[in-house]
Amino acid sequence: MTIKLSGLSFQNAWWKGEGWEKNDNDLKELDILLDRKKIEIKKGEIYLLRGIRRSGKTVYTKLLIKDLVEKIDGRKIIYVSCDRHNLSEIKNIIKEFVKRFNGEVAIFDEITYFDGWNILLKEFAETTDLTIIATGSNPVKIKEKKERLPGRRIEGNEYFFNPLSFREFIGNVVDIKDKIENPDIRKIIGKIKKFDSFPLLNPNIEDMIPYFDELESLFYSYILTGGFPDAVLQYLKKGKINEKMYETIIRLFLGTLSNENKSEEIGREILEKILNSKTSRLDFITIASDTGIHHNTVREYIKILENSRVIYLLPAWDINKKRYSLRKQKKIIFQSSLIPQALYQYITGCTYYDILDFVDKNLEVLVEQIVSSHIIQGFEKPVIKERHAFAGFYYNTKECDLLISNDKKFYGFEIKYGKPKKQKYPFPVSYITKDVVDEESYPAPLFLAGIKKSGNTI
Repeated sequence: MTIKLSGLSFQNAWWKGEGWEKNDNDLKELDILLDRKKIEIKKGEIYLLRGIRRSGKTVYTKLLIKDLVEKIDGRKIIYVSCDRHNLSEIKNIIKEFVKRFNGEVAIFDEITYFDGWNILLKEFAETTDLTIIATGSNPVKIKEKKERLPGRRIEGNEYFFNPLSFREFIGNVVDIKDKIENPDIRKIIGKIKKFDSFPLLNPNIEDMIPYFDELESLFYSYILTGGFPDAVLQYLKKGKINEKMYETIIRLFLGTLSNENKSEEIGREILEKILNSKTSRLDFITIASDTGIHHNTVREYIKILENSRVIYLLPAWDINKKRYSLRKQKKIIFQSSLIPQALYQYITGCTYYDILDFVDKNLEVLVEQIVSSHIIQGFEKPVIKERHAFAGFYYNTKECDLLISNDKKFYGFEIKYGKPKKQKYPFPVSYITKDVVDEESYPAPLFLAGIKKSGNTI
């Protein structure tokens, strides 16, 4: 069997032994490592991490490798960047790896780069005892094919991989305080701490109230970074986001469309309509009418963006029938606040300071989307509880921003980054505010500081 060694040793620095991190392309330039929830890797299991690019999946897998190297010989662990090899090459590499080194762990980064990724994993699952960790940022293809791996040691081992939550952002600020250069953040460091989490539907913010000013300031910083690790590190070090970061985010969007053979121009028109909409409610026909694009095309593009976790699409609940009203308008929210900022620059060609002005003018909308995405990520789990199973919104004569179905009961969230106007709804409602506190109102920075991602969300 012939295999190409070109690039393999470069990708697998740990083969050379102790101190490999200094030679690893993804770790050697990182003087700050952001902490994330670690998953337990069990022998012989298959793990799938899916999420938007640049959310930190590659660095995360390298840190998993760092832990594994402490338990097993590093030469029994192989990492393959799937955009460097074709499927046939990968198959031969793994066969030789198992035969020559009694390989135990295989990591496939961006495996959904290939159409036949699921067949490859299926073959490895059936013919080897390998522990497999695979990542993918093309959830369109993952959603199409992951269901074809039942009984292949993957059940319970699939994870959503998202940008950092606000709670994770706070935890990292506390942990790396000696390395933070941003003077605005440094003023806060000595006054802040980590906080206990609380149940999402039963918030307890009492311990956080004395830290409101600090948390509010950190929350604004978080809004600017959107939780993307590179943006977070840039802001913590320099106090601003490098404009190349916005370009990176746009290239993620363009790459998604390109991979699906879609038009960049049509995608831009649809996103511009969403970004500039005066109302939070939209429907495919209205977008089609305003852009001159057929409504079925609009639906298709929005579904691609949703499956790629650029946006969440929220349908309206029919609470009497306890199901979605599919013909009613939808709400579209961006998963991260950095995405609409990048889109604004992409559409307008503006400067960094124009983006700051955009954030200030659209703060209420951005906060609503941040809170909504955090709540969704507090519930969602791949396959068994995805967004479409529990999250929507409500409108009749009045609108509730987010409506969650949990244990056959509805729970509403009104997100008003100002003084809330309370209304009566046929379900309990929590009000997420700027600074108002009462028995059912919680300031956004305090609320988000206490809620965790679900067990299968990283």
